[in-house]
Amino acid sequence: MYPVESLLRKLGIKTKNKHYYIEALTHNSYKNENRKIDYTYQRLEFLGDVIISKIISCYLFYKKLDEQEMTEIRKMLVSSATLKRASDELDLINYAFLGKGVNIETDTAKIREDIFESLMGAIYLDLGEIKVYEILKSTLIKYYESNRLNNVIDYKSKIQEIFQSGMATDKKVKNKILYVHTELENRKFKSTLSFNNVIYGVGIGNTKHEADINAARMAYEKYQR
Repeated sequence: MYPVESLLRKLGIKTKNKHYYIEALTHNSYKNENRKIDYTYQRLEFLGDVIISKIISCYLFYKKLDEQEMTEIRKMLVSSATLKRASDELDLINYAFLGKGVNIETDTAKIREDIFESLMGAIYLDLGEIKVYEILKSTLIKYYESNRLNNVIDYKSKIQEIFQSGMATDKKVKNKILYVHTELENRKFKSTLSFNNVIYGVGIGNTKHEADINAARMAYEKYQR
């Protein structure tokens, strides 16, 4: 187990109350083996869950997405798998206070998710919502902005629908959107999305498919503003 102070330094946290973080990292199994301890991370997990949902909801609201899209993306961003991914990126399990009978390799999938939420609750109480947003910006929100979530929205289909409905050109069209690919020097690909010789989006990705999605997303979000 690594010292809590190391985690705080890694996250750039100058705490006003270190106990919040100790509590956020304390599993029930550790409390059961240490009778003097009267706290676990569960209360902070509850608070963190609410704070994460609020911040993600506000972030998506200002992306000018519709209600269904916001709901779908938020569901992915706060899912168990995504929270666990963020927890693992921060290596939180190695800072957690666990009972001796807990096997880190096999018993901690749910704990990893929980302590990410409880940590956000601790940060909120200690330093406020802005600091929580900074952490979410570098984890959950980054996954969305860098297209590292599973494709919650099929941007290529969505932008095709916009053109087919005439929203973008003020007339009914049947033409297909054209994606032109360019291989970049850094082994990435650029995709240029055009329709009727007008460029509507440009995307970069590790594959042509990923570049296409990012180009379609740029074009789609343009017409949601």
